[in-house]
Amino acid sequence: MALSPEEFVKRLDAISESDGVPYGRARLVFDEEQNHKQAILRYRGYLALSDAFKCFFLETVELVNTVSRPKVTAPLSEFYGIFVPRLAHGFQSLCGAERIAICGYPYHAYTLLRNTFDNLALTSAALQKIADFYSIEGITPGKPLDIAAMKRLRKDTEFEVRRKMTGSLSGLTQETRDELAQWDALFDFEVHGARLSLAGAKGWMKGREPLPILPRFEEEQFALFMNRYCEVGWMLHRLTPAIQSSDAPFPAAWMEKWRVLDDSFQITVNSLTKQLGKRIGAAIVELVNTKFPFNEHSTFPL
Repeated sequence: MALSPEEFVKRLDAISESDGVPYGRARLVFDEEQNHKQAILRYRGYLALSDAFKCFFLETVELVNTVSRPKVTAPLSEFYGIFVPRLAHGFQSLCGAERIAICGYPYHAYTLLRNTFDNLALTSAALQKIADFYSIEGITPGKPLDIAAMKRLRKDTEFEVRRKMTGSLSGLTQETRDELAQWDALFDFEVHGARLSLAGAKGWMKGREPLPILPRFEEEQFALFMNRYCEVGWMLHRLTPAIQSSDAPFPAAWMEKWRVLDDSFQITVNSLTKQLGKRIGAAIVELVNTKFPFNEHSTFPL
């Protein structure tokens, strides 16, 4: 049966009224999302760091577009055109994940950080010539397109980069490697099967509680997301200076902001070890300082 747009909407309106309120039950979700947002306001330090990083990244893009690019005279490497969109995608991924978490879905947001981390690790490896952007994308220059071969090359490259960035060939201490393996395994636990999320329904499974559907603030859940967000955000921050061209470095004021943010990320990440005794904080500090070895003076190296 063909319906006009008006008929299509009117039929849905008719089945969705609750106590005289159009789409009233859906508003339960919206109201609880707002309540969750209010609960997050207690994390002033996290919100300040996150928003300061957003401001800094946006300022960096403005400098590239308005100050840096007009001064660049030498042709940029073809790899620069691959790197910058990867950097922008990392920023957008962090922003998107955070919006989801703040609205009341921290485990869903947490899963997005895994892919962001993987992409940042590959990008850092390419900038250090541990791998190259071609192999990361599964491309072999000069060879015809072969989808199966591209998939194999991507997987092989990711496996090799993992070994050199966090695994047996990384040069990281054994304690750090063990912590990162657990960090990675917990991501897998949620990404593949939503096992952390499903554990929230155990009260309903035992007949003791209603089925949890609406967003509800749970400190442990949000803290898991918040900690991983800061860790992955720090990695992106470390890569950001590579957007500079050696022909047109950014001004001193930008470099000072980079240092303040970098120090703030390190303090936040390391607090898990210093204040709570959780070794993962120190492990991430070693990982970032060793495998993301960039600073405010870094320029695009390829």
